[in-house]
Amino acid sequence: MEDEESFMGKSYIHQRNMYSKRHEVITVRNPFDRIVSAYVSKLTPAGAGFNQVYAPMSRRIKEQYKHLRHDIQDRNEADDDVATFEDFVNFLVDIKGPREIHWQFYHELCRPCQSHYDYIIKFETMRDDIEFLSNYLNISEEHRKIFFPQMQYRSQPNKVDQYFEKIPRNLVLNLYNAYKKDFVLFDYDRPYYLN
Repeated sequence: MEDEESFMGKSYIHQRNMYSKRHEVITVRNPFDRIVSAYVSKLTPAGAGFNQVYAPMSRRIKEQYKHLRHDIQDRNEADDDVATFEDFVNFLVDIKGPREIHWQFYHELCRPCQSHYDYIIKFETMRDDIEFLSNYLNISEEHRKIFFPQMQYRSQPNKVDQYFEKIPRNLVLNLYNAYKKDFVLFDYDRPYYLN
């Protein structure tokens, strides 16, 4: 009788051992930071993701929600033919069905209650979280480069606050309530402007 290594091969044994030691990791971001990032990136002409999919979406959102703008002058003002942030927030509050991946709820997108993640990395503290996790799991420098490539981790709370400070409080509260489960599940504070 052959032993498992000679029968299955060293490569198979190595892979099996590697996968038996795997860890489930999720990276999350403050829901409001994520919403501002999605808006700027996907729905504004300056955004890197503003393309043949998102440009028409931005125009449709504007046309559908412009009449709800808090500032009556903004409702009738000629603009650059894209959704304002307030239009986008009204759209997010109004969605009844599935959400686009960039503004989908984390609790639906990543299913943390079913997936049983071992570690949560927060975008806002990503550098420190990765450093801790790499040391804790004794990840070699070679594997760190593969699993955690050098990236720019930018969270700009002041920028996010500037977007939300222009929106009526009741609309921000409705958006918070829509994303509340993500705030609570991942231990994000309720925004100060809602207190």
